[in-house]
Amino acid sequence: MYIQWIPEMKPDQIRLPGHCDASIVSATLLRFGQWRRQMRVTRCDRLPQGTIGLSAQLKKDVTIPDSLPYEMYADGTNLHLGPVIALLVAEQGLTPKTLHEYRGYLADYEAIKGLIYLCSLNGINPGQKTIEGYCYNPKAGGEGAPWRKGIFPYPDVVYRRIRVSRSKRYDDLLAHTGGKIFNAYYLNKWELWDSIRSHPPIGGHLPHTRLLDHPRSLKEMLASYGSVYLKPATGSMGKGIVKLDKSSDGYLFWNRHKAKTFASSENKAWAWIRRIRKGKKYLIQQSVAMTYQNKHVDFRVILQKNGGGQWICSGIIARYGLDGRFYTNDISSISPGRDALRTVFRLTEEEVIRKEAEMISICTTACQFIEQKYGPFGDVGLDVSVDENLKVWLLEINSCHQHTIPYYLNDLDMYRKVITLPLEYAKSWAGFTEENIARLRLIDAGPG
Repeated sequence: MYIQWIPEMKPDQIRLPGHCDASIVSATLLRFGQWRRQMRVTRCDRLPQGTIGLSAQLKKDVTIPDSLPYEMYADGTNLHLGPVIALLVAEQGLTPKTLHEYRGYLADYEAIKGLIYLCSLNGINPGQKTIEGYCYNPKAGGEGAPWRKGIFPYPDVVYRRIRVSRSKRYDDLLAHTGGKIFNAYYLNKWELWDSIRSHPPIGGHLPHTRLLDHPRSLKEMLASYGSVYLKPATGSMGKGIVKLDKSSDGYLFWNRHKAKTFASSENKAWAWIRRIRKGKKYLIQQSVAMTYQNKHVDFRVILQKNGGGQWICSGIIARYGLDGRFYTNDISSISPGRDALRTVFRLTEEEVIRKEAEMISICTTACQFIEQKYGPFGDVGLDVSVDENLKVWLLEINSCHQHTIPYYLNDLDMYRKVITLPLEYAKSWAGFTEENIARLRLIDAGPG
């Protein structure tokens, strides 16, 4: 479906092909993202197939790039044109280099269609209900292609790729999209544990975790487990995490670079902890680590929603820490999850399949729970450990996980799936489902 600008048309008219579904009412509300205009519908047999006509005067009110293919569906007295999808990224993400990297996310654009643009919080204009950003145009040439800078209407759906602090701009966007921002909430480690621990299906798969707010917490956890992790409540990439082992002669701290600090007494250990905390909220967590050839091993389970809105697993990747270190975010030491289950745990093929299914089931239940409590999610990376007794432990849920891990694994099929599936879900959540689009029954979808 393409747009044809017709100079002689009035701005409150929309011209549809004569063969278009007769169920579209004569008076309709045209919606493009969050922009809307009451329209009178006319039909014209001379319009090219797969084309709708709009008044050229509308160009003053809204940016609808006419070189892009669109989908359309009717919903009562509403006629939706789109989809319009925004990817919310960091301000520093709007550079030529990063724009080039985001091209891969549009690899399936021919199936998605519509207006898809990258933007930052600073580009949001609450007064005009517009956003400055860069839209994807596969037909664009010249400098900056295939991205074109412009000012676009608020979208149908926002795919959040960064952590954001609540602000007037963000809150306005959230309100006017009807809350259709997925991955909108950032879960810190304490919130995750505290909210899920009482949820029976998965509470038993969380390592015991407490706030590190008193020497008593430290003493009791070490008495129970002997080895624990000290973790910032917020943070990523393993920054600030310390491993603590209790021995008969004192306390041994390990940072992620393998550096050791020894404290001979509980008071000295607590004094050292206070220095590394620097006033930040820290947790103390039971160690459930598995080691193989002196390397810590855990798994990244990537769960995403598909075009039908169902959670599916896009991949499971094993991560190995460097020799003697507990840090597993080193992308030079990764392997397919199935390979690790065979090698590390010596499972048969049938056992591997069952263990993967268990990991996916636990992670899916966790995603469904956090959606009920914190709002929509559609793309998450869950950190999972499997201990020597083959028990599955859920360590963390990342709503801004690294999409490049499958790429560095050299699994390009998984990588493509991971970076393209969120837009498939966004299109569906915007209402542009196969069922809705087919209901309009255009005879010919046109050249796009």
